[in-house]
Amino acid sequence: MDSPGFPEFRLDQWTSMRIQLLWAYRKRLDIPDSPTSQTYHFQTAALVLKGMAEVDQGKSRRVQAQAGEWLIFKQGKRWQRFTSDCELLSIGFRFQLPTGEALYDEGLPLAFPAKSHPQLEKEARQVLRLTEKHIGSGFLLSNQVIDMRDYLLSQNALRTFLIELAGILHEHGVRPQTMNQEHPQVMRALEIINTAMTRDLGKGVSARSIAQEVAVSPNHLDRLMVAETGRTIFQHIDTRRLRTAQDALLADQDSIKAIAYALGFSSPAHFNSWFKKRTDTTPLQFRKQGSLA
Repeated sequence: MDSPGFPEFRLDQWTSMRIQLLWAYRKRLDIPDSPTSQTYHFQTAALVLKGMAEVDQGKSRRVQAQAGEWLIFKQGKRWQRFTSDCELLSIGFRFQLPTGEALYDEGLPLAFPAKSHPQLEKEARQVLRLTEKHIGSGFLLSNQVIDMRDYLLSQNALRTFLIELAGILHEHGVRPQTMNQEHPQVMRALEIINTAMTRDLGKGVSARSIAQEVAVSPNHLDRLMVAETGRTIFQHIDTRRLRTAQDALLADQDSIKAIAYALGFSSPAHFNSWFKKRTDTTPLQFRKQGSLA
């Protein structure tokens, strides 16, 4: 078989990529057979074991997957529907550029028969097995504590799964996005934003503090950032804050009040209005309607 033509980036660009396992499960969804629409900052690869799954993501066509088919969801706004008997083997992940965009985006969503790519299911089940054995079920929060061996085993399994998935995407004409970040100040600024602790996203991390860290003026850093990513420092921080809020809401472990204060908001009401302005839904609605699929 010909090489799938994987992308080539500089080593420092590869190390700045965000590769994160969010969940792995096999279960019947047991949710009403009615469509939901949300915006998600992650992707999903789901093997339909029973029933049917359907997704529509903006400009792309509506895609259905029956039992025995994979459905690869793209990142972003998602309209989705699952039949009441739908059972999935689902892997939720981030495979993102430092800017937060998914490496693979254009050409998704995509459905294809599992029997055409048996290795993908094999790798997915390995991710599931290791996750259930060493980490646990449900949405995996970044502050969850696991030991080194379990972390490396699960991450290795995810990366092997993504290699297999990327090869299939290439076969179907789904190509990766390019990475345009050339200035070291931009790369370092994005690293600071992406690795910031939750408690620092409210006040500790700002355009001024990041500019000081990379030794340029805030205005100059903003100009570089807009030129290379199309967004300002503030917009990148805001996106990271929103992504962290959605993760916490989907994990469903903390109260909305606790999440609001953890993210540095002065009150739950302030958090509510901020979240609704960016997603057209309240935190409570997102928590109720959000789906790990």
